[in-house]
Formats: sequence, C-alpha cells, structure tokens
Amino acid sequence: MARIRIGLIGCGGIAQSAHLPAMRHLRDRVALVAAADVDEAAARAAAAPWGADAYTNGHALLARPDIDMVLIATPEAWHREWTEAAAATGRHVLCEKPMATTAADADAMIDACRRAGVHLMIAHSRRFTMRYMQMRRAVDRGEVGAVLLVRENERRSRARRGGRGYYTAEHWSGDPAVSVGAAILNGVHEADLLRWFAGAEPASVCCEHKITIECNRGVPDFLTFTVRFQGGAVGSSELSNCLPPGYPAFHQFELYGERGALRARDHELITITRFREDAAEFPGGYEILLHNLPAYVREQAAFIDAIRGDAPVPMPPEEARAALRLALAAVESARSGRTVRLAPEDGARDAGARA
Repeated sequence: MARIRIGLIGCGGIAQSAHLPAMRHLRDRVALVAAADVDEAAARAAAAPWGADAYTNGHALLARPDIDMVLIATPEAWHREWTEAAAATGRHVLCEKPMATTAADADAMIDACRRAGVHLMIAHSRRFTMRYMQMRRAVDRGEVGAVLLVRENERRSRARRGGRGYYTAEHWSGDPAVSVGAAILNGVHEADLLRWFAGAEPASVCCEHKITIECNRGVPDFLTFTVRFQGGAVGSSELSNCLPPGYPAFHQFELYGERGALRARDHELITITRFREDAAEFPGGYEILLHNLPAYVREQAAFIDAIRGDAPVPMPPEEARAALRLALAAVESARSGRTVRLAPEDGARDAGARA
C-alpha cells in the first residue's frame, strides 16, 4: 500500500519533539515530502532526514501535487489560515492544538474542510495517551458510576534566565499579540479532559490567572479554574508554568464517581528533591510525560486509518472546538473577575463520545 505523503507546515518545537519522531515510527505508512517554516534552517532540518524539500512559505508547499495530507504545527494564531488553505487544495488536515484562538475561527476551519470533503482532526495528544485511554475505558465500563468530580493538575518549570522557553520574551508564546496564554496553550488539554470525562457540556466557569515569569511580556502563565457541567459534575484544574528551572513536568488526574475513584499521577524518583535557580538534583520527565511519543504515534496512525478507510476521525473537530470554547470562557472569567455562564449550543456533540 502506498505511503501517505505528508506536507508539514511549522517546524518548531512540537514538530521536532513529537510529530517528526512519530512519523519516523510510521515511516512504513507515511513519507514526509515537504516541510515549510518561516525559519529556513528549521524547515531544512525537518526535511533533510526524508530527502524532502524545504520551503519558507507554506503556500509553495501546498502548490505541490504530491501531498495527501498537511500537518499544521504553527502557533495557533495561524491555524485557521493554513487549514483553510490546505482544504482549498483538497488535502486532509491534522492540526496541532489548540484548534484556534476564537470559536469563529474554529467554525471556519470545520466548514472549510466539510465543504472540501476532507478530513480534519485536531491533535489533542492526551486522548491518545495510555493513562487517559485506560481511565476512559474504566468510566465507560461503569466502574465508578456517574462522574461527580474531575480534576487535572499540571506543573512545568520556567525557562532558565535568557532561555527561549515558553512565556518568555524570546518565544512566541510570550507575545500577547500572538498568544492568549496558559488557558489556551496548554490549558486547552485540561479543558478537553474535564469535558470528556464529565460527559457533559459546561454550564459555568470561574477562573483566576496570573503573570509570574519576570521576562514575560504580559501573557498569563499560571491559572486555576473550576467548571460546573450540565447535570452537576464539577471539574477543576491548576496549571503552573513558572516553577524553578529543572522542576520535573508533572500531572495528576483524579476522577470521583458515585461508586469509586480513579487516579493517575507521576511517580517521584527519590524521597526528596531540591530545586535551585541553576538546576535540580535529577532531570525532569518532560519528554516522557508531555511529549509522549506513543501517544503521537497513535494519533497519527488513527488519522491515517481514517483517511485510508474514508471513516470518521477518532476525535471529531467539534470536540476540539468545544474544548476551545471552554478554555476561552476561562480566559473571559479571569479577565473580567466574574463567573462566566455558557448557554447550551445547538447541535453540541455528546462530550462523552469515546476517542
């Protein structure tokens, strides 16, 4: 069977750390034929191992006739532009999360792909991460009964002084003209998980956020929010991106139901860890936890299967749009200092649909 030919638009951190390694694991099923990035060196680095062509303009990539699907890994502010452009040329689209920066842009992306008759899936990798897949199956089997409370906490270290880490002046995520902040950049994962496991649409959101990194240009890097879902379930999350350099990336997910509870958390490697400005006593698990390679392999493989079988994608774009809506409501709540109430939307998907 011929390999699916991929064009990659955006060759930065997420492409280098996750999508390109996943492609290498699937190289019997896919081939990277072109890569594009405004940074020519990044495009060439992505293309070179495949003998692919490199471009500094995504439209030149889309003009090629030998591309079956486009993987969009740019900052979210440009997701709509490239999704619409790819759909207009008849290409299937796998787009990084968050889906967009507004619900209107997300709707435009869905409409463009529907009109073109191409598949669209947003790369919510945690739906393909084993811990969450196993917990979803347990909920579906009725092990805990009706879900009452869902909580997901996430901690990440800030960049070293002068580094190009997230939320710094040197990185696009720290630019308020491009980035909404933690609620969208990584908080959309939490919004999706809370909604997925609650099995309902949100009714209200209350959020607080904060700017804590000294070299940040004004983008919130910390937030905590609580969601009340239709039917009464409650979700809560806390995201910290400002811990000392070397602090290991950490998640803890908890779900409480009428008949039981489930918890997935990361294990400490030693009994005590000291964190200083210069380093930590042991390396963090960022690559193992957040850029979980098997999850990205499953994600890409599932999208390829949908293309080959002309079947629905395992995570419909409407689900990603719903997660974005919840994350944007959290931003509105934090900015306004009030609880945001969300009215039911016509045609809202069943949030409990399995991925």
